[in-house]
Amino acid sequence: MSFKIPSVFKNYNFMLLWIGQSVSKLGDRFYAIAMMWYIYQLTGSPLALGISVLCNTLPTIIFSPIAGVLSDRIDKKKIIVLSDLLNGLSMVFLAYLLLSGNQSLNIIYLFIVIVASITAFFSPAITASIPLIVDDRDLPKANSLSQLSSQITNIIGPALAGVMIAFADMWLLVLINGISYLLSAFSECFIKVPKIVSKTNNEGFMANFKEGLQCTLSNKGLLLLVFAGIFINFFLAPLNVYITIITSEILTVGSTGLGIIFSLVSIGALIGTFAVLANIFKDIFKMTIFGISVQGLTLIALGLFTNNYFALLIVAAVMGFGVSIATIGIGTLYQKMIPKEKLGRVISLIGMLLSITVPLGTMFGTFILTLLPIPTTLLFSGLLVSLVAIIVSPGILRFNAKPTEIETV
Repeated sequence: MSFKIPSVFKNYNFMLLWIGQSVSKLGDRFYAIAMMWYIYQLTGSPLALGISVLCNTLPTIIFSPIAGVLSDRIDKKKIIVLSDLLNGLSMVFLAYLLLSGNQSLNIIYLFIVIVASITAFFSPAITASIPLIVDDRDLPKANSLSQLSSQITNIIGPALAGVMIAFADMWLLVLINGISYLLSAFSECFIKVPKIVSKTNNEGFMANFKEGLQCTLSNKGLLLLVFAGIFINFFLAPLNVYITIITSEILTVGSTGLGIIFSLVSIGALIGTFAVLANIFKDIFKMTIFGISVQGLTLIALGLFTNNYFALLIVAAVMGFGVSIATIGIGTLYQKMIPKEKLGRVISLIGMLLSITVPLGTMFGTFILTLLPIPTTLLFSGLLVSLVAIIVSPGILRFNAKPTEIETV
């Protein structure tokens, strides 16, 4: 039996996009960790770190509705290239300021806001572009490759940041991130993204936004999927807090033990990504439900084995596997369920809702810990996530994709 190269690897446009994004993701990952370290060393204040996270999150929530509408009205390739170009130039300028001795915390916050704001316009454009340059049958594999690059950079990025922080000044790390953006923008210049003409493109901004909202609310399968995503995000958001407390106070395995758990989550996610690439899951709908169910069951397992470190290592890997295939499945179903000419605005609306649930879920989770022990909290969260999988399964599995009525030019 001869090995056949998946057709997505022969897709010139997607591979250019994927390679460029992989480079910029790696730069982003080690830059984010290095910047957090730099801010803390500069101030010694946990509050300063919290403000930096807020500066990175708020622009997504504020600009997502505008960005989504624009990505459906304007040439997506121009948004993608311009976003990476502006982010690259912003990082180069910040590197120059740091090299010149300008280490003002307010300046750093300003550039975090600038990059996050630009990225808010970039994200819906690139998500809406993938279904235009990739055949429907290759969407799971394309999303798997995107997930693969994210997981690899999550493993390499922290290690790279740790080494470079020890041997290089912050301005150089920022400059490297800027160069990664510029390289990504250069590769994206050669991509051909089909343009879509929608009948409503000539209408006003609010009309386009309302159309995206109506598209979300009128599609029962999509609405169930969004509900599942919001619910899962809410209860998984404080997971890092839970695991940190478990390793520190219950298991007393220290930062090394904590790092091993997070590494196994990433390894499990990589296995899940390769499983999708290997076409092990034949039905994307069933794969998504399976991934959501695994997340719920592993939360329950975490609650049951909080005193057993080796059991937690296995659970962490299985959880990473579930998160990976659920993420790929949900992303692919969004791209299949949403009409291509409305994909940008609907995806940005969903992204905004998901972004809001993360801080809310984290606050809720930390509050619950003042009332309940961690094992009970994890069991409660896992049961609710599993219940969501049971509730949404029939609606998602009944979904039948309808052809999108669009005119391409």
